[in-house]
Amino acid sequence: MSITMTEDAIVLKNGAKTFQEDAEEPIYVLKNVDLTIKKGEFYILLGPSGCGKSTLLNIIAGFSELSMGDLEIITSDTTNRDGRGFVFQSADSALFPWLTVEENISFGLKMKKIPKAQRKEIANKFIELTGLSSHGSKFPDNLSGGMKQRVQLARVLANEPEILLMDEPFGALDAMTRRTMQSELIRIWSETNKTVIFVTHDIQEAIILGQKIGIMSVGPESRIDTTYEVDLTYPRDTTSVAFNKNYKQVQAHFEDYSI
Repeated sequence: MSITMTEDAIVLKNGAKTFQEDAEEPIYVLKNVDLTIKKGEFYILLGPSGCGKSTLLNIIAGFSELSMGDLEIITSDTTNRDGRGFVFQSADSALFPWLTVEENISFGLKMKKIPKAQRKEIANKFIELTGLSSHGSKFPDNLSGGMKQRVQLARVLANEPEILLMDEPFGALDAMTRRTMQSELIRIWSETNKTVIFVTHDIQEAIILGQKIGIMSVGPESRIDTTYEVDLTYPRDTTSVAFNKNYKQVQAHFEDYSI
C-alpha cells in the first residue's frame, strides 16, 4: 500500500489550552503546540496519561476551543464539523441501545433528512465495510465490545468525514480483539484514504498503526516534543527486527517516566 500525501489537512500553530483562565497564573494543559497533518495521513498522538492527548484531540474536533494559537482544518466543508468524525473510547456511551445496528449507523443520515432508501443503502455499505454483515438487525446489548466499536466506526464513516479522530478506541478491548480491530482499521483506512488522528498510550499500537507518531511531553504545559516517522510497510510484523528497532527508539523517549 502506497499513499502519497502532499496537501495539509490540519495545521496548528503555537496552540495553548489553559484551565482556571481567570486566575492570576492560569494553568497550561497545552502550550506551544505545533502540528501539521497531511491529507490521508495516519497520525498517532502518543504520550503519558494526563499529558493532554485527549484535550488536543477535542480541540481538533471542535469540542473545545484554544486559549491561544491558530488552528486550521482544511476540508471540503469548512462551515461546520461535518468534515470531522469522532470515535470515542467507549462505544457503550456512544451508541443508542434502543436502536439496531443499522439504525445506529444511519442515525446521522436521518438527522440530515436523507431519504430512507438512501439511508439503508449507505448503512449497508458500511455494515459490509466494517465486517458487520448479518448483525444489522441486532441491538448493541447483543454485541461484543469489538462489534460495538465496529458499529461506532461505521456510524462515523457513514457520514463521510474527511478526518477521522479516534480517542483510544481499542483501549478497553481484550488483546485478541484489539489486534483484530487494529488490522480492520488499517484495511478501512487504506480503502477510504481518510486522514486519521489516533490517540493512544500504547507504543506497540502506535507503531502497528501510524505513519507518524507525535510524542507528547509530560504535563502540565505539554507539547509535541518529537515526531517519529515509521517507515514500515503494512501489515506490520510485531516480531520483525525493523519493528523492534522502531519500538526501542520510541520507548527510549519514555525511559524517565511511565506511560
